[in-house]
Amino acid sequence: MTKRVLILALIVAMLLPGVLASLSVEKVDKGSVIISELNNPAVFNLTINNPDGPQQAEIYSFTGISFSPRGFFDIQTGPNNLEMRVYPSQSILSQRGLYNLQYQIKGTTSGITADSLQINIVGLKDALIMKSSDLNLGDDKLILQVTNTQNTNLENLNLDFSSLFFNESKTLSLTPYQSANVSIDINKDNIKSLSAGRYTFTVGVGLQSARVSVDGSLNYLPKEASTLYQSGRGFVLRQTNYTRTNTGNVPMTAQIQLTEDILSRLFTLNSADATQVNRHALYATYIWEKSLQPGESFSVISTTNYTLPLIFVLLIVVIALLVKLYTRTNLVADKRVSYVKTRGGEFALKVTIHVKAKKYVENIQLIDRLPGVAQLYEKFGIMPDKFDKATKRLFWNIERLNAGEERVYSYIIYSKVRIVGRFELPPATLIYLRDGKTEQTLSNKAFFVTETNRSDIY
Repeated sequence: MTKRVLILALIVAMLLPGVLASLSVEKVDKGSVIISELNNPAVFNLTINNPDGPQQAEIYSFTGISFSPRGFFDIQTGPNNLEMRVYPSQSILSQRGLYNLQYQIKGTTSGITADSLQINIVGLKDALIMKSSDLNLGDDKLILQVTNTQNTNLENLNLDFSSLFFNESKTLSLTPYQSANVSIDINKDNIKSLSAGRYTFTVGVGLQSARVSVDGSLNYLPKEASTLYQSGRGFVLRQTNYTRTNTGNVPMTAQIQLTEDILSRLFTLNSADATQVNRHALYATYIWEKSLQPGESFSVISTTNYTLPLIFVLLIVVIALLVKLYTRTNLVADKRVSYVKTRGGEFALKVTIHVKAKKYVENIQLIDRLPGVAQLYEKFGIMPDKFDKATKRLFWNIERLNAGEERVYSYIIYSKVRIVGRFELPPATLIYLRDGKTEQTLSNKAFFVTETNRSDIY
């Protein structure tokens, strides 16, 4: 019974000064949230109304909290503005949530004034929310919204943003309940094979000595897209590579389409059989299809060999040139040689020149020349109109030739030197008039090959 009376007397003694106290207090919450990992103070602005004249006052509590300012401080008559910082004990910080705490202001003249305040203890992770804007295929940047959900200042937050889409670090400060937008660069090389959908990103948050991880999500919007890359090499043997790539972010059925005309398709081979072939009168369309995931590709190699048609075209061109050349020649000469046996064993050849006119020509002169080691056998055939022994040239004069008319001239040459192997005679020359113009043409070269016997070697 005596103990209960003493406790009751103590309580009355503590409350009585508060009842008699003349100080009044008004509080303004400037940040009543405390981050448990940091032990940062809750901040209140106090307006202490003092009607009792200048005195000293002290703020204290019996509930496990401490205050700043510490100890006695001066207050003047009338209202006094004071910033009060509240520091909970470790036992309070370990239990997160809302707390109503009792404290007292004791004035040296006014006595004790009792009051209460409310603080909220939260973890750093619970103080932040991360939101993302939608991400479209091809976007270079993404906007992330960082929100301070609590009534506290978060200064110099170190944020490390990490996901399949980006890796970047930022530093920012947030006032109570403030939201801030952060622009993040997208790493396009890393997301080529990613499909559309919702993805999680992580933000490592560093504040003073505290370090936590906050998750968020972003929506990668679907879009279908593809590109066709074409490369080729060679001319006669032409090889072309067609590559279709799924550059979108959703699975798709990709298609390669190739059109060949009626000629080129005869000489073309493809690396794979076409899914569809649509044939028309002068061309054919080949279609290849394949299902591709984002970032996947497939290729078709088309090889066209123009060797045979090119040879055919070249033959036609050569024949056409020869025909044109032949038709443009008014007078042609064909030179031939044949072996002649002699009694003395000399080497001898009969030379025959056929001269034929394709059109009327006149004042024709046929000129031929003997090889250096050969001599003219003058007792055979009709001698030329002129023989220049110094230059070994033979001249025949023909007054005119009608179209289709042909003349044949022959002579025999011999050599006392034994000829072994190939013996070549130079071409004959024809000089003539056609429509008052002097023109010239050459015959072919003629040659004779002798056989080599063992007796010739020894």
